[in-house]
Amino acid sequence: MKKILVSLLLVPIMASAEFITGNDLLEDLQSGETVKRVFAMGYIAGVADANHSVTYCPPEGISLGQLRDMVEQYITTNASIRNLSADVLIGDMLNRRWPCKTPQRGRGV
Repeated sequence: MKKILVSLLLVPIMASAEFITGNDLLEDLQSGETVKRVFAMGYIAGVADANHSVTYCPPEGISLGQLRDMVEQYITTNASIRNLSADVLIGDMLNRRWPCKTPQRGRGV
């Protein structure tokens, strides 16, 4: 349990430095280690939350599990760009899948 908490505390530090590539994220998503999979889920959730209704507009009821599956498939399918920053890859996948019909200013703005 302590390992999971420590890894979650490191997410903002590592994410802001853009040290996570698509290769890294895919490795974590497919890892046999729970801590790595939890980190990957937290990373995906953070990127998705930061861009929700700003750069992409998903339908109601999309689960984090669905986003995880979509991200893993996108990164796996696009091996030639897997070296790019994971937040860029996630954002691109979300924008392609659910572009906003009109420019959005974000929630509560």
